[in-house]
Amino acid sequence: MKIGIDIGGSHIGIGLIEGSQIVAVKEKNFNREDRKNMEQTIIFCIQEIIDELLIESHLTIEEVELIGIAAPGTISNGVIVKAGNLGLHNFQILTQLQKIYKTPMQMRNDGKCAALAEKVYGAMKDYEDCVFINIGTGIGGAAFLGGKLLEPKRYSGFEFGHMVLNKGGRFCSCGKYGCFEAYSSIKALKNKVTETLDVDSDISGQYLREELLTKEDSRVQEDIEVFLEYLKTGIGNLIDIFEPEVVCLGGSFAYYEGNPIFDQLLKKLHEPTTSFNNGDLPKIVMANFKNNAGIIGAVIE
Repeated sequence: MKIGIDIGGSHIGIGLIEGSQIVAVKEKNFNREDRKNMEQTIIFCIQEIIDELLIESHLTIEEVELIGIAAPGTISNGVIVKAGNLGLHNFQILTQLQKIYKTPMQMRNDGKCAALAEKVYGAMKDYEDCVFINIGTGIGGAAFLGGKLLEPKRYSGFEFGHMVLNKGGRFCSCGKYGCFEAYSSIKALKNKVTETLDVDSDISGQYLREELLTKEDSRVQEDIEVFLEYLKTGIGNLIDIFEPEVVCLGGSFAYYEGNPIFDQLLKKLHEPTTSFNNGDLPKIVMANFKNNAGIIGAVIE
């Protein structure tokens, strides 16, 4: 048995894993109070949820062979160097957890973990050249060429969300202006729509999808149009760079499959101006494991 931990920008999910199967899973959404001390919140949540999972599954920590962590932002040598959406800098998370658990541990960037789950077990398993785009609180991802995950030597890399699409545009949590993430993350869409409608932004993704985005309000439709235009541009850029056989969209955006917004995106992507090769697109798919891909991928060795 293995334990996969996915630390997201808005929640933490932890699961007991056997192969590609999540045997049991628990999640906690972060509220404003939690964000006052994110390092403390993350360590506390991990301990609390692991204890609950083990008790409910009649297991002991000694029966767990590996704890894998999917963490946001820049990862290097077991440290979260920078995670803008959580306000983390040089967070020695593995060092802290190794004081609590003697179980072997590993950590990768969350986008890479989710991509590995989809490449090994999920929507990308039948392809060699793949791009995975994790669209949630932020935007991250990974690329595979010839079936091999591309991994830089210095940092975790592939911060797709921080390529600048609009120089001098919206402020991004990374400190730059006009980033892909600042326009086309689910957080960016939620913030813009709740601002337009003058409602509290501390809402669930489900409420955003099923309530706010379905409003017949021209202002909301305009917000969606801007979101999709930048999403199309960002995806088109990545297609031009990597020329993948398949592009897999994950994170909380994976729950938009069957939603009119996804249909609108596909229509935009098929426009001839999307990519250098005049709209000759790779296959566009949603992540099979939805938002649980990071939990599964965190324990792939």
